[in-house]
Amino acid sequence: RFKPQLERTRPGEMGCSSSKDGPTVVANVKAVHNPDSTWHAPVARALCASGGGSRALSYTMGVYRGLNELNLIPKLDAISSVSGGTWCSSIFMFAKSYKGNAVTTVDLVGADTTPQLLTMSELSKAPGAIASGIVQGDADKILAELGLEFVGREYEVWPHVMSRWLLRDFDSLKELTSYMALDDEAVSRIKAANPQLEKKTFVTPRSDRPKMYIMCATVLAPLNYLATSSNAVSFQQMPDYIGSPFYPNDQQVKYQKAALCGCDENLYKCCKTTRTVGGGFVESFAFGGEAPQKQSGGEGIPVGEPSAPWALPCAVGSSSWGPGGFANASSLAGDIGNIRTKYRPVTSPMLPKAQAATTYEVGDGGLIDNSGMMALLQRKAPKIVWVASAFTSFSTSYDWANATPENFDPASAGVVDQLYVLFGYNTTSPDYYYANDQVFDQSLCLETCKELRDLQLAGKPAVLKKKFTVLQNNWWGIVGGWEVEWVVLYLAKSTSFESQLPEETQSKINEGDSGPFANFPIYKTEMQNGAGDALGLTTEQVNLLAAQGEWSVLENAPLFTELLS
Repeated sequence: RFKPQLERTRPGEMGCSSSKDGPTVVANVKAVHNPDSTWHAPVARALCASGGGSRALSYTMGVYRGLNELNLIPKLDAISSVSGGTWCSSIFMFAKSYKGNAVTTVDLVGADTTPQLLTMSELSKAPGAIASGIVQGDADKILAELGLEFVGREYEVWPHVMSRWLLRDFDSLKELTSYMALDDEAVSRIKAANPQLEKKTFVTPRSDRPKMYIMCATVLAPLNYLATSSNAVSFQQMPDYIGSPFYPNDQQVKYQKAALCGCDENLYKCCKTTRTVGGGFVESFAFGGEAPQKQSGGEGIPVGEPSAPWALPCAVGSSSWGPGGFANASSLAGDIGNIRTKYRPVTSPMLPKAQAATTYEVGDGGLIDNSGMMALLQRKAPKIVWVASAFTSFSTSYDWANATPENFDPASAGVVDQLYVLFGYNTTSPDYYYANDQVFDQSLCLETCKELRDLQLAGKPAVLKKKFTVLQNNWWGIVGGWEVEWVVLYLAKSTSFESQLPEETQSKINEGDSGPFANFPIYKTEMQNGAGDALGLTTEQVNLLAAQGEWSVLENAPLFTELLS
């Protein structure tokens, strides 16, 4: 697999910043270091879409379809997405045209479906335009071509994969030369303040979408330094701003030099650095430049002009670069493959020392929070729809009957880690940084998991409504003591859904690994269909999973209507 990067090492290349004394742009810099400050528009109702590659894209697309049928999309104030959830949500948010023609929401998510009518012939029809790129069967070909094209700059491959594979038919969205902005008014303001950008192109979200959209990634570490749970922080990319809110635990973080190959780390324990990360955002069009003289935020600040935009494929790419944690463990692999960018903090009286912009490695948002919920809790969203595109099934051998809050082992029980880390359990997966993610009382996790499992055993969609008190989390800058109510759509097998399908389709599912729907509904994140298409799914696979997502929403319409009303 090839690895990308947004910031190149030679002038004029993607993501490379101008020199310290080079050209500047005038931009707004938003300081965010006080959880009680008013740093964002109010968020009353929100949705988070988890990672999971093409599986997550397909399931999330179906959820959007169901919510659209219930006319609930306009009720959302914000969307936060991770990895495969970003593959889907970025197109859902930004796409105004497809193959040169204007598109509606129905064009993007696909027409309404009914399980009883999903024959194999029906499933073979073109999916919603959001999924058009992932059903072409050519992911490996594109990866190979880009690997050859970017020899010596492999870190640039992944954003280009997003451009040529996922976003290929979405006109300006695929362009690596387009800046992002919130709306046309913002574009006019930016160009008026920066005449050198007058002829540049900008992409903006659709006007019929939530005003806030967060594509979650992870700031790993300075190039050739080691990311850990003690220094990796959230990297939030929005149409209007990019950066990291708050300082983790209100202090600087320490990095150790990464070992050359990941096996000689003891040789580098004396090579350490301490830096400030977080503290706020810079406008998206100005992200990636050198640090301004004034680093504490404000409006109309001259900042270093990046030599190329942090375009939408860059944001989608960093949100979904799953190998980032693994590659970072080796300075050699991280240097070759991990997406990189110039990054700097926003200073404050709490951490006032100015810092030069430094080249950082960035990776998948799922490396630090695969649910996408943490960014919404930072903004105190009281009601959340949570699309959890699970990659594992509930265990059939775990002793659920004798599990107690004290002895519960959610990993052994087959619970997906994006859920249980929010209750203070750490992940068993290597190269992930979930140790600071607790926001709910751990004693409540078992009950939640049992309720989801009971729904699945009853053949129903695993859709559950819960209300919890949020615990204070200083790493993320989350204030505690308030209640959040969420409805989770937890991807799991539903015999009720499958029993409504035509017999022909049911028989194809029952063929198991030898049939066209192997692993349904929990398709593999990678290599679902073997060599040749490591990233994609077939048209039939996408349509069937999206239909289950849609059906799961409609079967629980009162829950969603009540939550979002």
